[in-house]
Amino acid sequence: MVLIGTATLTGSRYGNLNQDFVVVEQLLTARQMKALKLPQCYVAAVLDGHGMLGEDASREAGRAIAASLRTAPALHTRGLAALSDAEVEALLGAAFQAGHKAALGVAAHAPGVYTYPRGARGAQTYVLKSLDGGDKAYIDPHLGARILEYGTTATVALVQGRALALANVGDSLAVVGREEGGAYHVDLVSTRHYGADSGERARLAAEVGDAVAVESEDGYISVREGRMRGYQLAMTRALGHRLLSKLGVSQAPSVVRRTLGPDDLCLILASDGVWEVFSPSEAVLTLCDHLAAGHSAPEAALDLVRTAVEVSDGTNVDIGADNTTAAVFVFDDLLD
Repeated sequence: MVLIGTATLTGSRYGNLNQDFVVVEQLLTARQMKALKLPQCYVAAVLDGHGMLGEDASREAGRAIAASLRTAPALHTRGLAALSDAEVEALLGAAFQAGHKAALGVAAHAPGVYTYPRGARGAQTYVLKSLDGGDKAYIDPHLGARILEYGTTATVALVQGRALALANVGDSLAVVGREEGGAYHVDLVSTRHYGADSGERARLAAEVGDAVAVESEDGYISVREGRMRGYQLAMTRALGHRLLSKLGVSQAPSVVRRTLGPDDLCLILASDGVWEVFSPSEAVLTLCDHLAAGHSAPEAALDLVRTAVEVSDGTNVDIGADNTTAAVFVFDDLLD
């Protein structure tokens, strides 16, 4: 038995603009499960957009990823556990490419007038213009031009029985909580892609040389040359970047597989609004405490997200709470 909950809150940092997106779907019909003698296969995705139109990028990419996996023949004929590592990587890689393409397509429908961040005290209204060389930019008479460049993180899980496959780009992370010896333990099952990671720094250096640099210990990358000079990004992999994808920002996900054991209690996928407040251990403990108190999985997901927003609002009074989103899976051992 598995219970699932999702929740998303806008927070206070960006007015009423929420650039997060979350989706959970069942991939098999009852007839397919009976014919294949397989449990239900779930796909869950949490995405966190950034930049102007980041909210559209996360939504369109999330929908495209879910659609790609929903129609993947292997999941409807053999089941997740029967697939080889290479097949799972190809399956999820294709889904992320579909998400990347969908996010790129947002630019074709960019509104002529755009207020950003919508509803925030410092919101500005921009007008879309075409620049020499084919770029588009949002223009504000006081702030100047902002080249239309946006993207989104993506963290995606496939869960079928005890089989788990996880793929991600960016910094929306996923953890598995387990119980051993009467205490909760946590395994990080995603990869944070940012400039502080030595492997990502080496990849960037090999692909683009000195065109992009890691400017500080927080892992931000900064473009050093060309028309994007000075542009900074908190991650080294993301979907939807039209220009930065040519400067080393990759849409290729990191993929891991795991067989869930009897001690595994829950899976949490969340945007950085959660991880800015909670360590992985604290997030699992908070979720499990709410579940132990009799809350449903959707209630516990909302409790987790709401607590993160409240804590962030209380400690980051100058900037407020980020968009905050979580999808949680609760496995049967915690429900006994």
